[in-house]
This record gives sequence, C-alpha cells and structure tokens, in this order.
Amino acid sequence: MNKFGNESVKSCIPFDSIFIAGQPSIIGILTVFFIFSSQLSIGGQGVNMATYHCRQADTPIAIDGKLEEPAWQKATPIEFKLTVDSGRPKFPTTARMLWDDKYLYVGYHCVDEDVWATMTKRDDKLWEEEVVEIFIDANGDSASYIEIEVNPLNALVDLFVLNREGRTAKFLFDWDSKGIRHAVYVDGNVSRRDVKDNFWSVEIALPWEDFVTPPHAPPQLGDVWRVNLYRIDHFKGEQELSAWSPTGVPNFHVPQRFGELVFSK
Repeated sequence: MNKFGNESVKSCIPFDSIFIAGQPSIIGILTVFFIFSSQLSIGGQGVNMATYHCRQADTPIAIDGKLEEPAWQKATPIEFKLTVDSGRPKFPTTARMLWDDKYLYVGYHCVDEDVWATMTKRDDKLWEEEVVEIFIDANGDSASYIEIEVNPLNALVDLFVLNREGRTAKFLFDWDSKGIRHAVYVDGNVSRRDVKDNFWSVEIALPWEDFVTPPHAPPQLGDVWRVNLYRIDHFKGEQELSAWSPTGVPNFHVPQRFGELVFSK
C-alpha cells in the first residue's frame, strides 16, 4: 500500500534552489472552528495527540536548506517515530517549525546513508522515492488539508486534499502554492548510489495566503491548527515510513491522527 492507500495521482514547473556538499474551486469549503480536546477517539480508543508549540522566529530565515539560523536552534526539535508502530526509525529524522507574519517555516534534518531521488518535475510521484512531507489542516475539520512534499533534488509536490472519514479521498493536484519557498542541502551525492552519504536537510516557507480555511491567517497567538509531518526513506530495497504523529497504519492520510500545532510567542 502506498501513502495514499490505494490511489495515486500526478505537472511541471522549474523547481527552487538546491545546495549539494488558481486556487481550485474548493475555496467554498466550509470553515469550521476546531473543537479543542486533549484526546480523540479512533477505533473506539482514546489517543493522546502530539502537541507542538510553534515559536515566532526572532531572526530572519534564509531558505537555503541548511537550518543554521539562531531561530532554528531555539525551536523545539521533533523526533520522528515509525508510522505504524511508533518504534524507532533506522534513519532518524528531526524537524522544527517556526512562524512570522509572512510564513510558516518547516525544517527537516534526515540522517541517510543513501540519499537519492530521480524526479525533478512539480507534482511528480515523489512519494515513490525519498521525500519529506507536511499535511496542514488549518481549520481542524479533519476533512480538508494542504499537502506539501519535497525530495532530495528539491522537487515539489503541492496539492489540496478532501478526505472526510467514510468517503473516498480526493487529491486536487490543480491547486498550487503561489508563494512557497523551499531548498535542500545534501551532505552526500544524490546521483551516486555507491557512495555513503550522511544526511539531507530541507527548509520550507509556506505563505499565509495559501490558507483559506482558518479563522486567522496569519494566525493569532494561541490559535491551534492540525498538522502532521512525514518522511519516506528507501534503503537496500526496504521502505521506511516515519512521522511526527504516527497514524498506526501504512497510510499518511489519517487526519484524525494529525498533531496540534499551537502558535506561540
């Protein structure tokens, strides 16, 4: 099963910088206020939600993939777990998030002995290779969210997902972020599978204009969105799926398991 369950989908634009070492017709989606809760029910069981207090960036962020700014060091690190059983991944991933009046920032540091990718076009099937992802349900309705993916060649997937429980999910690839910025830094060689690599890191800046469903964009202090972060890694023929908030199944599209993103000072 792939990360979409059983569905797969697919466009073309130059991608952003890389360092090697219309909105679709869905704007009418109803805006629902998030119901605050410390737990949610899945399969009849109470499950504690992951919660992340997202700090405001107090220094400018250069989108170069390196995560070297002081603001990143102040952001609380997120350690990924295996998506299905919450175990420890073979190749660890650490993520951080920040925000300011223009962007939501997401940074990933991915330990990887074999960093590789072949796809370079926008909305290619990046999930079939190595990739990091963020799903953002800005109004917390567990039914509609933005999906962003970036691979080691800095190719981009951006789409809007309609995924109400009990219905067939719709993946709207005609939605494009108009102002997204993203960059990748690789400590290794993406094109050489016979050379041992060390890591790859990613920075993504998502403009607030992308978000049409929340009550506030930019958010206000104390606002809570629903978010999940993911990584797909392939090593010696094996696929490893990891996440900030594990879904319990080999499928990333489980919005009921997204964590809480709390906008803090």
